[in-house]
Amino acid sequence: MYISIADQTIVFLKAILFGAAIGGYYDVLRAVRREGRLRGFLVALLDGIFWLAVIVAFALFVLLAADGTGRSYVLIGLAGGLMLYFLTLSPVVLRLLAIVLSTVLFLLGWLLRIAAIPARLLRRLSSVPLVKKIIHKFPAKNFKKTLPFFREKV
Repeated sequence: MYISIADQTIVFLKAILFGAAIGGYYDVLRAVRREGRLRGFLVALLDGIFWLAVIVAFALFVLLAADGTGRSYVLIGLAGGLMLYFLTLSPVVLRLLAIVLSTVLFLLGWLLRIAAIPARLLRRLSSVPLVKKIIHKFPAKNFKKTLPFFREKV
């Protein structure tokens, strides 16, 4: 099948953009790994998700943009897009993602502290002497004896 030079150029430019998009996706996962301080299994899981997504996206790109034919200029454009992205935009994107992710993690920690206030209050309340006396008056093993609605009906 014949593909004109103009169509090949358009596919090549799309491949460059696709390579840059893959680089951006990789930076998002890299920022999550750095800010989340992930180790071991989670890093391998993120890497597996990355490569699975890249393989599926590349197959769809070849099918849709390159009419299902593997052309060398598609791979060259993909590699060129990756190199352009990592040499130009990657440092800026990583800094921005680090700021955004650290802010999100800070806000989540703050929300968890707020949500834990009732549990802390209950723990403090359970250490008050009056509450301790009430708790000791009704031990769990004597519920049937002390509370009439726990008694068995005959």
